[in-house]
This record gives sequence, C-alpha cells and structure tokens, in this order.
Amino acid sequence: MKEVYDVLILGGGPAGLTSGIYCGRYNLKSLIVAGNFGGTANLAGEVENWPGFMGSGRDLMNNIKKQAKKFGAEFLETSFEKVEKVDGLFVLHYGESFVKGKSLIVALGTEHRQLDIKGEKEFLGKGVSYCATCDGNFFKGKRVAVVGGADSAAKAALYLADICEKVTIIYRKHEMRCEPVSLSAICGKKNIEILYFSKPLEILGKGVVKGLKINTEGKGESILNVDGVFIEAGAVAATEVLKDLGLTMENGYVVTGKNCATNVLGVFAAGDVTNSEMRQMITAAGEGAVAAKGVHEFLMEK
Repeated sequence: MKEVYDVLILGGGPAGLTSGIYCGRYNLKSLIVAGNFGGTANLAGEVENWPGFMGSGRDLMNNIKKQAKKFGAEFLETSFEKVEKVDGLFVLHYGESFVKGKSLIVALGTEHRQLDIKGEKEFLGKGVSYCATCDGNFFKGKRVAVVGGADSAAKAALYLADICEKVTIIYRKHEMRCEPVSLSAICGKKNIEILYFSKPLEILGKGVVKGLKINTEGKGESILNVDGVFIEAGAVAATEVLKDLGLTMENGYVVTGKNCATNVLGVFAAGDVTNSEMRQMITAAGEGAVAAKGVHEFLMEK
C-alpha cells in the first residue's frame, strides 16, 4: 500500500520550498515534487531584493531547500504528467508510478514565453537563450540582442553589458516597463541601445546565430548583426498538468482566495502560478507560507 502524504507540493521554487518549511512546522508530512528545484529563481545571478540576503538565486534556493529538509519535507525530483482527484485523494502521476496526498499545494511557477518566430527553436543553445546569467559568458566581447522590455529584460541587458561588446534591446512598445532604477542604469551604459516600436521577425544564421531580422515601426525591416539572441518576453503559468482538476483560471493563472485556497476543496496555490498582482521571489515565499496554513486548517477540519 502506497504511503499517503498529508500534502503534495508541486513546484520547487520559492513558493513550494517555503510551503515545505511551514508544512513541517505544522507537523504535516509533505512531499515536494519538482523537475528542477529552485525553478527560475536559480537563474538570478544576484538577488538584490530579498531582505537580509546578498547572493545568487541558486544559493538562496539551496538555503531554503535545506531549511525545508530540516523541518521534515521530502523531495522527489521528476517531471510529471498529470494530477487528479480520486476518491478524495490527490494522485500525481509521473513515469509509470504515482504518489498520493490528502491535499495539494500548486506552486509550479511560470515558463518562458516563446517568440514563435523562425529560427528560435533551430538555434536554441546555438545562440538563442532564455537565461543571460547562464549563457552570457559564451558571448564575451560579442554583439547580442535582448528581446523584451520588462524587469527580466532590463536585468539581462545590464548583465550582458558587462560582458559583451554591444547589447541591443528590442521592444515593441514606446517605453521600457522595468523598474526606474534599472532603466537609469541602462541609460548610463554606453554599449546598450534600445530600439523601441520594434518586433523580431526571424533569427538568422547557419549552424549558429549570426543575425536578427526585425521590423521597426516607420522604418521597416532591417537585420542586426548579432551572435546571440536572449529572449526575455515574459512568462506563462505552468498549468498544463492541472487540467483535470477543474481549477478556476484567470488569463491562464490559478485564481486563489483566502489562505491561497482555490475553488477545488483541498487545493491551494502559491507564487507566480496564481493571479496575484506581484510576482517576485519574496511574495511567492510569503504565499507559500499562507498556503501551508490553509492546508493545516483544511486537514484539521476533515
């Protein structure tokens, strides 16, 4: 007979790992399931807005994981196909196996939004990247483009500016949407250029990236000679595995209420996968703690 956990926590980022800490403090038997512990937080080269911590996102996530383990959380590193509710229990299917839980915390975070243009998939890992801190050093002294205009794009451009000869930001609107402090820093970098009202059309190359075709409003099409294209076009919630649960969604994100509860009894959600107004590591962690409280109260009432 397979063991039944008090709670299955889907996702190993700030929300999921913090849920594990608090579930442990509530004496709940928890299993945190993730394909990549740390999630997209691992990609942060330097975390500047977590109170009392100065270091990389990967270091921060490792610290939180150790803390969750200290409080009894168990870990399963695997991809999974679906989760469903059967006879009052939540069943998570992975490979040819499964695990069961009395409750569920969804903390799956987000996935990188793709441009869906020619060359994007073909040159992935050959000049196309979704992570400047991971791959930036491959482009030392070269010219690169960053596609996007929000905080992630700004941080990527600033990071790359210290490595690359030139960084060109491609953004479809008239003004960057990043924090003012980041925009000021960008304006202070002589090797960063911003092309507003511009859209990427095709990534060019032979074997590796050698250019980016763009369309600029009022100027038409042109080709940028770049060796790398860093795509920072936002993210979408990773909710495909939840389709059998019948969760209420809003623009692709899970809708939550008090104690991070969803419309499905026993299911709670936290972090970037939800319809919360702010998506930061610190707010994800806070929601993870709240979701654990919600699970505790739910199980006490059963």
